[in-house]
Amino acid sequence: MAVSLRAMVDDVRASTIPTSSSLPRGRVVLAIARIEAWQMLRHPSFLLTIAFGLLLFRGAIGIGSGGGSMLNLAWLFGGVAVGSLIGAVLTSNVAALRGRRDHLLELFGSLPSPPEARTAGVLAGIVLGLGSLSVVIGALAWLVIERTVNMAAGADLFLAVQYPLSLLALASLGVAVARWIPSVLGGPLVVIAHVFTGLIWVVPWIATTESGIGVAWHLLYLMAVIAAFSAIAFLRDRRTVVRGAVAATMFAVAVLAAVQQTPPGGY
Repeated sequence: MAVSLRAMVDDVRASTIPTSSSLPRGRVVLAIARIEAWQMLRHPSFLLTIAFGLLLFRGAIGIGSGGGSMLNLAWLFGGVAVGSLIGAVLTSNVAALRGRRDHLLELFGSLPSPPEARTAGVLAGIVLGLGSLSVVIGALAWLVIERTVNMAAGADLFLAVQYPLSLLALASLGVAVARWIPSVLGGPLVVIAHVFTGLIWVVPWIATTESGIGVAWHLLYLMAVIAAFSAIAFLRDRRTVVRGAVAATMFAVAVLAAVQQTPPGGY
């Protein structure tokens, strides 16, 4: 009986597809990234949140009630920016869950690529799709705000640079949440936590230089957050000491930068 049981175990091990231990190939990651970039940009969760941002700003500011066309255009870009930040969390969360939702995890596991290829492809798709769009929106918004009399004082390159970084940071957060909490409620919970707990005011994603925030510390904070949540997402694929150390180090750097960026009198 023991011999037959051992033979059965050996047969199961022999028929199991081994997990690839090599690094993800660039061509595989790029192929996944191109698909995910297009899927995220046209996903309803992303488009609807941009529409919600536009409606919110129109109701709060009252577009068309005065102030000139440039001022209205500036608020228009503001609505798109806010909506895209929220949409980045939701659409990246959905993208990271697509394999589970479509019951394709077994298919991905049978591929010769390592399990990290899927996560790397989603993160690269965020940079390729949402990142590129945020650079265009940020540049256009900065140009419009700079030419608006009532807003020109707050327009600087710092504002244009931190918006794409903030979008990438929020999108990486959405991926990390999806990898560890495989539910479509993960993304909305992140948004709710930001709005209703006041976290967005304690550690803001976007701030002007007029607020007194430490510019270098804030940019370091955003980059550390991107690296930390990306490493946390990869930890779900394969837990290694190096990835754990990277995630912990980047998280510590983010906390340090968040403390140091705070203006002397607060926000």
